[in-house]
Amino acid sequence: MRTIISGRPRSARRTAARAAAATVLATALAGGTVLLSAPAALANDSVRSAKLRVNAPAAVGGAGQPVEFTETITNTGSRAAVFGLALSTTSDMGTPPHGIAMEVRDRKNGKWRPIALDTGVHDGKVSYSAYLPVDVTIPARGSVTVQLRIGAPMGRPHDGASNGGMQSIDLRSAVAAPGSWVAMDQVTRTIKVQNIAPSLSRVPSTAVAGGAPIEFDAVLKNPTPSNYVNVANVLFVDPHATVQVRRPNGTWTTLKKVYNGIPGESPGVYLQGRDSGIRAKSTATVRVRVSYDASTPLGPTDLGRCVFVNESPKLPFRGTTTCAKGATVQIVAPGGKGTKGAKGQAPVKSAPAGKGNPAGK
Repeated sequence: MRTIISGRPRSARRTAARAAAATVLATALAGGTVLLSAPAALANDSVRSAKLRVNAPAAVGGAGQPVEFTETITNTGSRAAVFGLALSTTSDMGTPPHGIAMEVRDRKNGKWRPIALDTGVHDGKVSYSAYLPVDVTIPARGSVTVQLRIGAPMGRPHDGASNGGMQSIDLRSAVAAPGSWVAMDQVTRTIKVQNIAPSLSRVPSTAVAGGAPIEFDAVLKNPTPSNYVNVANVLFVDPHATVQVRRPNGTWTTLKKVYNGIPGESPGVYLQGRDSGIRAKSTATVRVRVSYDASTPLGPTDLGRCVFVNESPKLPFRGTTTCAKGATVQIVAPGGKGTKGAKGQAPVKSAPAGKGNPAGK
């Protein structure tokens, strides 16, 4: 017969105690508390000890996909044992909800699954933390490598944060025995948060109202180790402009101008659709030509350049936003003469739905 105390079997109480200890350890790590093992704390477990090696990525892409890394637990004790990992991150107060994500690769089926993270605020920093059981017995002097991924998604798919950001992530990892709040070993790594970078290249300084189009390149560079999905690569233009892009087969396609519904905002065009992507450490270049109709006011008009990640399907140009310096084109009359001092459409606002750089740059 199984003895039950307070309505809970012993196995349930042991599981609850282990979970509570794991939560204490993960929370302490998130707050920067050092919980190294002491002889008195391990008097009842003198044969169990471990070392931890963390090969964290040097950087991740803000609003990009998670980046793979590994953590290796070495059993330095004299007997086979089971261990767990306490993982936590701290980052700037601008870190939005769903700003950090971690995944683990299942040792049995090889699939990636998300790690449920608790979040809070400690000493002026946003923290995310979790305790990850390692469901394998490690032989004495043996090692097990856990495959993990970490990212700064800055929101959820098609719901990217339009404000906030972070410069870096401090990742703290600790190895402990199941049910213990004492870290046998712990490692801290700082991960930079980098951004994709839109730009314009070789934009002519003048264009003729009602004349031939001007041509230039719209460049999107991804220097980060993250792949990106749900990318809206946008060029903002004068309402009088017609924008075309050259396809791989050499033909030109006219793009639809999209307005965000805010009075005074200039329209934008999606150079590669609303949900394009760009791979890590790569550059995408789109050849663009822009013409201005005969009614375009003479004088300066702007070309604005932004990229939105996880743009809202109902709100154009709202998502995790990175903008770059655009270009000013002087609109002149046929024959090459403009109206000195005359202004065309009000300058394009580079970040109509999220000023600055929420991804952290």
